[in-house]
Amino acid sequence: MLRFHKTCGSLIEFSNNYRSAERKRAETDFNEGVVFSESKLKTNTIFQVRLDRKVGFWSGGIQLGVTIVDPNELPTETVPQSATELRYGTWLMASKTILKDGEMLMENYGYDLENLQEGDTVGLMRTNQGALVYFIQGVSQGVAVPFVPEDVYVVINLYGKCAKLSVVDVQPYEQCSNTVEFVVHREIETDTTTVEPTTDCRPVQSMDNNSSRDKLRFHTKCGPLVKLSNNQRTAERRRPLEEFNNSVVLTHRPLRENELFQIRIDMLVHKWSGSIEFGLITHNPEDFNYGVDFPATLTVLRNGSVIMSGNGILHDGKATNSPYIGLNLDQLQEGDRLGVMKKSNGDVVYFVNGESQGVAASGMVSQQVWGAVNLYGMCSRVTIVDRNDHEEYNLRLNVRDPVVDSISITSIEETSELLFHPHCGFHAAVINNGRTCHRPEASQDFNHGVVLTNRKLKSNEMFEVRLDKMVKKWAGSIEIGVTTHRPTSLEYPCTMTNVRSGTWMMTGNGIMHNGQSVIDEYGQSLDRLKVGDRVGVLRKENGDLHFYVNGVDQGIASSDVPEAVYGVIDLYGQAAQATIISHDNNYSDNCCSHGHDIDRGSTVCFGGVSTPSGDAVTVSGDLKFHSLHGKNARISNNGVTASRPNARGEFNAAIVVSNRPLRDNELFEVTIEKMVDRWSGNIEAGVTTIRPENLLFPNTMTDIDHDTIMLSGSSIMSGGNTITTRYACNLDCLTVGSRVGMMRKSDNTLHFFINGEDMGVAAQDVPQNIYAVVDLYGQCAQVSITRVGDASMVSSQVVESLISLPINDTAHRFSVCGGKHIVLKNNNLTASRLRHFNNALAFSSTTLEADETFEVRITEVSAKWAGALIIGVTALSIADDFPASRIPTRINGLNADTWYVKGCSVFKNQQLLKQNYCVNLNRLCLGDRVGIRVGQDTCLRLTVNGEDMGVAAFNLPKKLHAVLELYGSTTAVTITSSVKSIVASPGDSTPATGIAGSDSAHSLIDDSTQARSSSTCHIGLTSMMFGRHALNVELSNGDMVARRSSGYQGIVFSSQPMVKGQLIQIQVDKLNPKWNSSVIVGVTEICPDKLPNIPTSSLSLKNGSWIVASDSLYENGVRVKEGFCYNLDNIQVGEVLSILLDLQGNVHLILNGTSAVIRTNVVGKIWLVVDLYGETEQVTFFAGEDCPKPTSNINLVLNGNLDTSFCSDKGILCGDSSQCEYFQACQRFKSSLCLPEAYFVPPPTEIPTCFCSKCMQIRGDELVKEQGDPMEKHTAPRNWVRFPLNINFDINNGSCDQSMMTGLMSNSTSSLSNVLTTWHVAFYGLPIYHVRQVMDYGQLRFPDVYCAVDESKDEKVGTTELIFSPLIQYASLDDFAAPKKGYFDSKTKQRMSVKTIFELLVQPGSYRTSPPSYPLQNLNHNEAEKFDINNIEWSTKEQGATHVAALLLCLEGFAIE
Repeated sequence: MLRFHKTCGSLIEFSNNYRSAERKRAETDFNEGVVFSESKLKTNTIFQVRLDRKVGFWSGGIQLGVTIVDPNELPTETVPQSATELRYGTWLMASKTILKDGEMLMENYGYDLENLQEGDTVGLMRTNQGALVYFIQGVSQGVAVPFVPEDVYVVINLYGKCAKLSVVDVQPYEQCSNTVEFVVHREIETDTTTVEPTTDCRPVQSMDNNSSRDKLRFHTKCGPLVKLSNNQRTAERRRPLEEFNNSVVLTHRPLRENELFQIRIDMLVHKWSGSIEFGLITHNPEDFNYGVDFPATLTVLRNGSVIMSGNGILHDGKATNSPYIGLNLDQLQEGDRLGVMKKSNGDVVYFVNGESQGVAASGMVSQQVWGAVNLYGMCSRVTIVDRNDHEEYNLRLNVRDPVVDSISITSIEETSELLFHPHCGFHAAVINNGRTCHRPEASQDFNHGVVLTNRKLKSNEMFEVRLDKMVKKWAGSIEIGVTTHRPTSLEYPCTMTNVRSGTWMMTGNGIMHNGQSVIDEYGQSLDRLKVGDRVGVLRKENGDLHFYVNGVDQGIASSDVPEAVYGVIDLYGQAAQATIISHDNNYSDNCCSHGHDIDRGSTVCFGGVSTPSGDAVTVSGDLKFHSLHGKNARISNNGVTASRPNARGEFNAAIVVSNRPLRDNELFEVTIEKMVDRWSGNIEAGVTTIRPENLLFPNTMTDIDHDTIMLSGSSIMSGGNTITTRYACNLDCLTVGSRVGMMRKSDNTLHFFINGEDMGVAAQDVPQNIYAVVDLYGQCAQVSITRVGDASMVSSQVVESLISLPINDTAHRFSVCGGKHIVLKNNNLTASRLRHFNNALAFSSTTLEADETFEVRITEVSAKWAGALIIGVTALSIADDFPASRIPTRINGLNADTWYVKGCSVFKNQQLLKQNYCVNLNRLCLGDRVGIRVGQDTCLRLTVNGEDMGVAAFNLPKKLHAVLELYGSTTAVTITSSVKSIVASPGDSTPATGIAGSDSAHSLIDDSTQARSSSTCHIGLTSMMFGRHALNVELSNGDMVARRSSGYQGIVFSSQPMVKGQLIQIQVDKLNPKWNSSVIVGVTEICPDKLPNIPTSSLSLKNGSWIVASDSLYENGVRVKEGFCYNLDNIQVGEVLSILLDLQGNVHLILNGTSAVIRTNVVGKIWLVVDLYGETEQVTFFAGEDCPKPTSNINLVLNGNLDTSFCSDKGILCGDSSQCEYFQACQRFKSSLCLPEAYFVPPPTEIPTCFCSKCMQIRGDELVKEQGDPMEKHTAPRNWVRFPLNINFDINNGSCDQSMMTGLMSNSTSSLSNVLTTWHVAFYGLPIYHVRQVMDYGQLRFPDVYCAVDESKDEKVGTTELIFSPLIQYASLDDFAAPKKGYFDSKTKQRMSVKTIFELLVQPGSYRTSPPSYPLQNLNHNEAEKFDINNIEWSTKEQGATHVAALLLCLEGFAIE
């Protein structure tokens, strides 16, 4: 009887005599569920299990396979978490993938195991020939692995959704039929031969000897550089960038007559010339020795071979049919397919993307032939594939066939319209009915992008193109000119400047004739053009040649140019796509109508060219899906339903298009019928003017960069560019049953519909003859067309207009050259560090201009590391091809002059220039911005959150790159700055962008914000704005402006609860002097939506409300403090109130440089309250980045590290204890200890605080505080003075480094950021003479370390545990903090005892609690009742679980009032 082995994963529990296995805690753990069979798998025996229980919390499911690993010799504790971690001979099926030792053998095999339901069965069997076969519900899935050893155990992983399974015995008749070998081989047969099953249980004779009956794969004997994978169906050339030949591979068996041998080109490298060689040979691969006898190339075979190379056929090594076809194999791209067939009459026929190319050779009637491939030159990897008519048809559309079957050359040249000729460089392609050319793989190649016009240019005819798309990866850009060469006779070079006859080109800012430079400085440099710029060429009647940039004549470039010239452009380097601008039809570069008002913030210009009248477009008949679609999509139900069958294995390449264009006011709507929960993202919908027959279906429709508008999530994308992210709906939120529709209305606007509701205008000036597009992306697996009709069938919805300003595509970029741990994302705007804490240098892609700021925002941090961002400039010449091996691990290792700011110090190379230059960069938090700038005065300056830190260094050279080191806690940054714009050519009034109504958008901004909108800031649309309000309050400008229309008071609440760390500012826009008093602000715990009525006054709010009116603080309507803050009655127009909820839960009110804490220790949600009282009639709301007046030291307030109580005359209330005599006495004692000042946080970053009774009373401090996650109480350090520490510990040498600030951790509260605010506060007492040792070491030391120097130490304390307490009274006992007696204060002439304590931050869960070991006597009654006396002694053996935050001093015997 089959059962499981007792060796298993740690969460497995067996039952039913080891025939059932269940993963415990399946709802909380997804792995640790590996089980084995009790005995080895017998040949021709099916081991089958039934899925008994699934859980829906996880992705993934059961994994099943065999392994050589013997579970009898495998200790339980060494069983891996997942079966995919097993090695030494393990074959596993996971989902639809076959793995060997964790590496993929076959990507797509059988039924997806993740789709199994409860009660379904899955099994496996090893055949007599060693093949591994899987069975789903008793049905064979075919051979998964051709051979596995005999001594194997079954291994099963109860992974993800699979929670329980049981062994199921296979019935004898089922076992008998399944062990018959033909059942296995029938699953993989491609011919029509049938084999009758046997009637007994004996296996039939092996079919391995009949090698002509199994599926084609490559033979294991192959060229010395060939690597086989994917069950020998994929062949790859090793070291493709170093070797170009010695990679011949043959089929494992002879080809049958009329059998197609077809391969797909998977990978090309563009280092070499030449490409794949392909054909048939009569040589048996068994006759070759491994890697020895194989020829270097197939063309050297002198007998028994028919090989296609280039565009010719070589028969027995001699050219017999050249050219064989018009297409050269060197022009095939990745994804193209190449096939060959020997017919029964002996003819050899080749196929390109499924299309027969005719007879290549004859006379091979009786000979056995093997398929042969040479992975030569550019071709480095191929895969044997089966026929797929749809994919081959799509591929044929993309093949640049010189014959151009459908359009004769004569008719192309005789057409009157100036277009691009379909013949072009093999990295280029002509699309959009000849109007647009592009380099499809612009990020992979930079040349071979030459394109000519379809006819000769007429005299005085302008050939002008617009740059549609650019990539920043390369140097150089578009080149334009004229040539006498015909597009059908030109041998297209890698660049047009290499042509040595009949060619005039403008390249950069120079002119070249026949490859020779004739003018070096001609006009504006083409390398400086950006997207939207135009460049043209014109030959005048007198033979003069002129070039134009953005419509401006650059002057005569050449004379005596002949008449018969073609226009030519070279999409070189950064230039990736260009479109011809038609002047005959008054085609305008700016196709948007700026005279129209904006209807929505998401309104965009289509930016395309309408379908030419010459194209026959059918607009009648029922709307269905077109038969052409993405490779992963399927059309069914008579064209009404579109689906992605393998929705759990593929998430894209499933685009479907309507079968005809939409009529005006016709709704195309689909219903989502199926979704999967495996992916992110959802359905995408839109329109395109590209006909399905001309569409090269990409992976996602948003990859199309012309003549297409798509709605993705809540973003509107036009031509691949995001126009707005705030459309009125979000497709990612749709569920099964939701409906999505699109309609082009008769006013040329595009609208989207969700469940029948009009979401408003998405685009304007949309041309006619648009096709509906649906992308079954991510979670969306199936849709069906629901209905069509006009606008009367759909309800409309009034949506408030939003304001969208033009997108600036001139942002700085990071160079692709960077540290080995750097990864660039978001079009090189974001740099992330993958691992470790260094090797993360990033550079700007270009040198910085004078007074040009390069600024980044910190977008990811990790509290695992100490240290933070380092920023500066370097004279190192960075380029995309800069060798990565020359980039050092740290910024101070750059082999060029480098100036940088690290911590708060300035360095040049490794030399310290300045200390305490700026705020400490180690204290930067998530969202902070840091910039670097070199001015006209050659001075280096640093900005932090927009605030200039002053001059850091002098006399810097020009042409410096910005350099950043993502060190320590800083793991990702995003660029927020932009490069200086190129000055437009004189007289060019055409805007670079094509966004409609950008001028009118500004006019919609309310008058009260005009002054601000003219500055560098613009109105941001955030989720936080004004919400519920009194009846006499009117909201406008997107609920960002509140105005009182009548009366003298009117309350308005924020729309959302306040978020920790988000700054909110209220700007006073209008005052009415007829009233007294002014604005009232505060916070409330009452949800505004739950209030039955808005009260007449904010002071009427009860139950959790804190309001500031005039200079007083009111709690629940009762005044609790007078003279609390700056008097709000004195506020003037334009002044800004700042309200901040810091990370510790304290609410701060900041105005005119003063601040006050309104509320402390906020735990729940709170809402902002603004009362437009008295004189204040109008205010404007700002949140986050849109705040007009960033507050100095806001991040110190944010982290709760700056005492922001209101500043009185004495200075004590603002956290400055310098006037307190007790504080001064403690300060004098601290000075007497001679501790290095670098150990302490310098003011004003974080100032020492006195906790004498007087200072605590003035500040209103509580005796017991709470901190951490979960919250834990601790006492305030009453009668102590707190000095914050900044210790940096270098783990490499065990010492503290104050100057270089390269420590492993920074122990001040301010530098530990958000994560350490979740740690608990405790106190650690120690004798004074041990303080310096702790500060030098950087963290607490176990007490037994001190025993060598203090043998009289109590045995209890001399342990390997750290003992501390949340009660400072307990930590300060003499048994811990032995006092220093007899200290004499020189100023007060008093003799006192001094105690020292360290304030700690302790990781929750790292310590244990216990009753006190020593009696505690001096505990305040109010404090005692808030603590459990049995849990006040904390201890831990983990040194790293504590961080020293501050040094506390207490003078016993000092007279404290």
